[in-house]
Amino acid sequence: MHLKLPETLLHQHKTAPQTPGLSLLSQDNILNIVTRRKTKGRLLGDMYHNCLTMGWLPFFATMTAAYLLLNLLFSVGFYLVPHGLSNVHSGNFWGDFFFSAQTLSTVGYGYIYPQSPAANALATFEMLVGVISTAIITGLVFARFSRPQARVLFSSIVTIFQEGENLKLNFRLGNLRNTPLMNTSVEAILARTRCDENGHTSLQLEILPLVYNHFPVFPVSLSFTHHITESSPLHGLDKAALEEQQARIFLIFNATDPVSAQDVFAHHTYMAQDMLYGARFVSLLRASGQGLMEVDFSLFHTTSPDPLPARDEEPITVTDETSAGTD
Repeated sequence: MHLKLPETLLHQHKTAPQTPGLSLLSQDNILNIVTRRKTKGRLLGDMYHNCLTMGWLPFFATMTAAYLLLNLLFSVGFYLVPHGLSNVHSGNFWGDFFFSAQTLSTVGYGYIYPQSPAANALATFEMLVGVISTAIITGLVFARFSRPQARVLFSSIVTIFQEGENLKLNFRLGNLRNTPLMNTSVEAILARTRCDENGHTSLQLEILPLVYNHFPVFPVSLSFTHHITESSPLHGLDKAALEEQQARIFLIFNATDPVSAQDVFAHHTYMAQDMLYGARFVSLLRASGQGLMEVDFSLFHTTSPDPLPARDEEPITVTDETSAGTD
């Protein structure tokens, strides 16, 4: 099986700006929630998480700033110790600073060395701090490099079509890896704002049951379906009603990478304008000239028209029969 993957598909789909209002997630899957009266010291408590989630440039900038700050603090200490260092005149701040940098990194060229009890004690403590800080930075860099990425492509839209006597909501995922993922599971959550008769606005989260939301193997592409039955939160809602309620579908993806034997996660958000009524996705499978099946990812977001019946026609009878498919 061959994969045909255009480079343009590596970029996530961006939707048009939505009317300002109360919503759970932004277009970049960031929580639009501001909490107050958090526990003090939360920033320091989440330092490890922040170091793993920030970009590489802010990470190296933070590590460099911490290194310079430690050197600055210890160089001030050596500066305050009179005649504490050999070959460095008292009051020579830069000599104290460069000796601090050598000691913190445990290099020790030997030209400058502590020659008083106070300077030796300060240098001993700085060496301890240097060993600990080196271990911490090494661990953070390794954790960032070793963290696996899901590399999953989400369809840019959600299609809603009629199949037989059922209305179905459908989206699909693509595996951008060269190896399949194992134990794949997907959860779909409908988030929308509701206003009661007293004018109080609340955020409502509801599970959208998927047909076969768990697959043992995720080779190339999978299609997930939700049946819009009478028990579905989407029952009786059209696109205008979903936009009015600031509705969004939040997807949570979980799988196991067989290469690293680690779990990978991904999430994606579909807004109301991403729901395309009366259409379905085209098949990705094509027959190649060598007798093999070719998966054409250039058609990943492509749909074909499948108009829904007019409202004045016979009402749709929804059954509990379920089905699921893979592309």
